[in-house]
Amino acid sequence: MVTKVLAMLIPICAIVFGNALAFGIAYFAIKSRNRERMALIERGATPEEVYANRKISRHASLKNGLFLIGVAVGLLVAGIVSETTSINEVTAYFSFTMLFGGLGLIIFYLIYSRHERNHPGSDF
Repeated sequence: MVTKVLAMLIPICAIVFGNALAFGIAYFAIKSRNRERMALIERGATPEEVYANRKISRHASLKNGLFLIGVAVGLLVAGIVSETTSINEVTAYFSFTMLFGGLGLIIFYLIYSRHERNHPGSDF
């Protein structure tokens, strides 16, 4: 009887605490942004003046995209390899995910360095 109650409480607690964590993170992110803006107002500065000098990295989305594509391909290859061979499933998933994620980052580096060689000082 007690195990059935515990079995019911575990998913309920996980959902409640998961949502509470998400709302807590959002609350503190909004609160810290508000504090930052209030400090700017006290100094007499506007957010536009402060953030005007920020350099936006335009290549971060390419890096993240290539990394996630590499991870996805690694998971796909690991699933195929673990089903067709006698390699341990955990080992296959871990190693192929890391391998192809790293290859995605190496491909990004090659693309970025070639672009820097052809267009020095520019940001894509």
